[in-house]
Amino acid sequence: MKNSLRKIYHYFFDYDEDRLSIYSQYNYEVLAALNKALMQHSFVLISYQDGLSEIGQITGRVSAGRYVLRSANKKIIKIVDLDSIFRIDFA
Repeated sequence: MKNSLRKIYHYFFDYDEDRLSIYSQYNYEVLAALNKALMQHSFVLISYQDGLSEIGQITGRVSAGRYVLRSANKKIIKIVDLDSIFRIDFA
């Protein structure tokens, strides 16, 4: 699983330096990106404030600031809180 996520990460983000950034996004930018990802079912790279990151698809909305993230391997489903997201990038 770790190798497949690494391959997906490199495929989507490694060679395009404009997509990678060390700067955080405002909450309204993250919210807009989450809604766009929900509508388009595109893959996203979510970077959290604690330094962790995940690749997956936004599949649903639980409340105003909480979304459902399905991992890239489609086996893990997680609730993502808007306040814990550092930035979100599209694949």
